[in-house]
Amino acid sequence: MNNKLKDTDEEELLNQLRQGDHAAFRAIYDLYADTLVYKLHKLIKIDTIVEELHQDTFMRLWNAREQLQENTQLKAFLFTIARNLAIDFYRKAAKDKELQRNLALHIQLDYDHIEPLLQQKETLLLLEELISKLPPQRQKIFRLIKMEGKSYEEAARHFDVSMSTIKDHMARSSQFLKQQLAQNYPHITFSLLAYIIFN
Repeated sequence: MNNKLKDTDEEELLNQLRQGDHAAFRAIYDLYADTLVYKLHKLIKIDTIVEELHQDTFMRLWNAREQLQENTQLKAFLFTIARNLAIDFYRKAAKDKELQRNLALHIQLDYDHIEPLLQQKETLLLLEELISKLPPQRQKIFRLIKMEGKSYEEAARHFDVSMSTIKDHMARSSQFLKQQLAQNYPHITFSLLAYIIFN
């Protein structure tokens, strides 16, 4: 990534992207491609799947360009797309035995290697269970920020409350979820779940 791209104003890039500017799209790709690969690798350890989801993420950004808002945060938007694609992958793989076999054949791994990855499905179900225990308003705020990728400032505007209120809700949510994990599920590995909750 060159310095010119680093210094490019994201707001201007966003405006150009919304108008269908291919150069702006390429600049955004150059800005975030490497970081996005790193994030995807934290969620999925299979290189071929990471590459596929990486490409799909940027394709979805391009396809959604006309629906982007002026205040869209591109980095958060991309990470949200990528995270949702990873979740969809695990959900599909966990239900589809044929996909499991095809994955094993495609990446030359047997089921014993793939099975631990498919167990991520359980963490996703657990995440939904834990979030549902939060108070209703706190659930909405947590989902908006963590699942939809909105900033604290955007959440404050959305719910018409102060930033300090949003921060308080998020701090209490994270503390509650952390306690629930430690007390009730100490035997489970939470790589994906912890990434979603605490990053």
